[in-house]
Amino acid sequence: MLKTLLHKTLLTAIAILLGGWAVAAEQYVVKGTTLNFKVDKIPKIEYHWSVTNITKGTSAVFLASKTNLSGNYTFVDAGDYKVKVYPEDSITHCFGDALTMVIHVDQAAPTAVFEDLKVPYVCAQNNGGDKNGIIGVSVLYNGPKPWTFKYSVDRAPAIMPAGADEIYTDEFQFDLAIPNATGKTHRAEILLVDAKTISGIPVEENLDKQTLEVDVLALPNTQFGDYQPIVQAGTTQSYTATIEKAENYELFAPADATIFNENTTRLSDNFHSNLSFDVQWGNTPGDYQIKLIERSAFDCAGDTVYANITLVESFVVSLGNDISICKGESTVLTPVIDFDGSYSYLWSDGSTGTSLTVKEAGDYTVTATDNNTGKTSKASVHIRVLDIPMVDLGADYQLADGEVITLDAGNPGSTFTWSTGDNKQSIQVSTSNTYSVVVTNANSCSASDEIIVSSVSDVFAIDLGADKDICEGDQIVLNPNPSIAQDYTYLWSNGANTPTLTVNESGTYSVTVRDSDGNEKTDEVLVTVHALPIVDLGDDIVLYDGETATLDAGDAGNNEVYEWNTGESSQTITVTDENVYSVKVTTEFGCSNSDNTSVIRKDGHKFSVDLGGDIQICEGDRVYLEPTIDRSFSADPIYKWIPSESTDKGIFVNQTGKYCVNVTDPFGNTEGDCIELVVNPSPIVDLGEDVILPAGSSVELDAENDGSFYRWSTDEITQKIDVDKAGDYWVEVTNQQSCMGRDTVNIQIPGSDQFVGLASGFSPNGDGKNDVLFVRGNNIATMNLIVYNRLGHKIFQSNRQDVGWDGTYRGVKQDMDVYVYFLKVTFLDGSSVQKRGNVTLLY
Repeated sequence: MLKTLLHKTLLTAIAILLGGWAVAAEQYVVKGTTLNFKVDKIPKIEYHWSVTNITKGTSAVFLASKTNLSGNYTFVDAGDYKVKVYPEDSITHCFGDALTMVIHVDQAAPTAVFEDLKVPYVCAQNNGGDKNGIIGVSVLYNGPKPWTFKYSVDRAPAIMPAGADEIYTDEFQFDLAIPNATGKTHRAEILLVDAKTISGIPVEENLDKQTLEVDVLALPNTQFGDYQPIVQAGTTQSYTATIEKAENYELFAPADATIFNENTTRLSDNFHSNLSFDVQWGNTPGDYQIKLIERSAFDCAGDTVYANITLVESFVVSLGNDISICKGESTVLTPVIDFDGSYSYLWSDGSTGTSLTVKEAGDYTVTATDNNTGKTSKASVHIRVLDIPMVDLGADYQLADGEVITLDAGNPGSTFTWSTGDNKQSIQVSTSNTYSVVVTNANSCSASDEIIVSSVSDVFAIDLGADKDICEGDQIVLNPNPSIAQDYTYLWSNGANTPTLTVNESGTYSVTVRDSDGNEKTDEVLVTVHALPIVDLGDDIVLYDGETATLDAGDAGNNEVYEWNTGESSQTITVTDENVYSVKVTTEFGCSNSDNTSVIRKDGHKFSVDLGGDIQICEGDRVYLEPTIDRSFSADPIYKWIPSESTDKGIFVNQTGKYCVNVTDPFGNTEGDCIELVVNPSPIVDLGEDVILPAGSSVELDAENDGSFYRWSTDEITQKIDVDKAGDYWVEVTNQQSCMGRDTVNIQIPGSDQFVGLASGFSPNGDGKNDVLFVRGNNIATMNLIVYNRLGHKIFQSNRQDVGWDGTYRGVKQDMDVYVYFLKVTFLDGSSVQKRGNVTLLY
């Protein structure tokens, strides 16, 4: 580890050269640290460096460097060292006084750990600086000094406590306030980070001891309800606030204001209450505040919330600015009052309605009276009636052949809008048509007129207009609009003979129009029906703490317009709050469609429950089911198994069927999973009763269960084997479902020797075959047979060869299972034998 002591330079070379004064500096490091030292460089000066372990009292070690840089030196032993530098004038070879630095070398890397908290919980930080929201934290240090450190809460950027920039003590204490806006208890993690000596030696890392966990209790979520920020002095106003159900709060009213009628009502969520109260305000106008502070059941103070109120002398009524209307028009005067309340009105014409309709010029006044306080306020408005232009294009006119007439709208100095697009006072026309003009004078008042100009020599014209675009589900009326009013006959391309045609399908539509003189006109138009955009926001969404969702309205093509009820206009939006979100999508042809989806928020974090894949077991086996949950909880979840209704974390099952579990976390969120269990039958293997075989003969043993896999004690793998020797013969039979059965038979060949045997299994099913477990043998004088179950309980004992076990205990049939037996036999000649083994009970 190389450390360059740039901030601990041993003095300037000029001081060394003059020998004017000596300085002792100190540095703390750990064993194994490599340092180099530096002084300012002066021409014609050589430097002589030495290092001495003053703890051991060893001789000085002289370094090879003759420059102002000492070169690297590694401190391999703990203790105190002196590093000296002697300046030598290279011309006179005179030495100046040595400068000395003391190096303290510790045995190991420094350590810094948190002291255990006296109280493992704290209230959340609040804007009032409540002492219950502050926790005292102590850091214990061992190593070179001075040292420093920072801390991080929940992996936020590290912060250095005040006064921790250069610490010379072994213990440092600081106060910490931790915010918590989650609405529930938060397990905060405090990490000790960047701990090191001032010289840069890092502290040994030990996350267990450099990590504190503290439960930060939730702030009461106190909120004022809606209220009027401006009120009349001397009035009584009602206010509401949402508080915790503990209902531990304080209200503070300003001077000259009185709070009364305080009342709390528990809300339906059973976690909050509604606080309501009235305030009788004083008579002095100004700005005031109502303060509300709430404490939780853990005596945690919430943020102080404020209701800012401005008191004014009285209400103000207004009729707005003066109004100009054009002659023949009317306007409605409606008073606007800056406070809600009950008011009565008296107008200058004596009427008492809430509004007044006027069309005559003049001054109009209203007096409003507050029905609760009796205070009044008055407002006036002036109405001016403006002249409108007089427009007369004359009577309808018939043109002679080649005639041109002038249409004059009059009213010089006005603006003109003709149906022809002209904007002059007068226009000249020579063709049949209906001509109109809108004239707007300097007062912005408008009037209009129209004239029909026709000609006896004109042939009518028709116009279906430009091609049409409509949306699926809509329809459009096609109208040829003959230019001359007379009788016509109509023939549409679909055979209709009506003056207009209503269509709702794509296609080219044409019409032929004929007048009474036989003149015909034909026109066509293309109608295109465009599909509505496909908008699908998907199923309703459930969001847990920290989760967001992206809603996609789909790509509707070019120039599409998206209108979300959130005000956004993009194809996708990201949402976090519980709400019903809707979007309207409009294509470039004006075709629209919409959809909505609900977003539901749940406390806690989303989790999944997994029982694994479906399971197959063999008859007589059982399996333990326990769900795997991908998240830990602050409290144990609730389990409910179906169909057993068990509430255990796991269950044993041995029956074919479907098994499900629902897991509910501490916030009431439920997730579940199911599996199918199939119990496959095990092969029934019965080699029969033990055999007493005459000498020189053989017997065939048949494992039955065609199509299975066989393994005999003789290593043969066929279904049947022949044996001619005494001994125990067993076979394992495995069927196609990998379930196994086993049986053992004892073959005895009588002679002068004693023999005894016990079957490896029996089946007390009443079929007359191997129903009772007997001890077999000859020359038996005494015997004792004991059978135990898996739990070590003795369930059968017999000392008679003719009394065997029938598979019951105290009259109750025992489960199909493997049992342990102990057998002790004494023969007639006084010899004895003991056997221990397993016996399988089958049905």
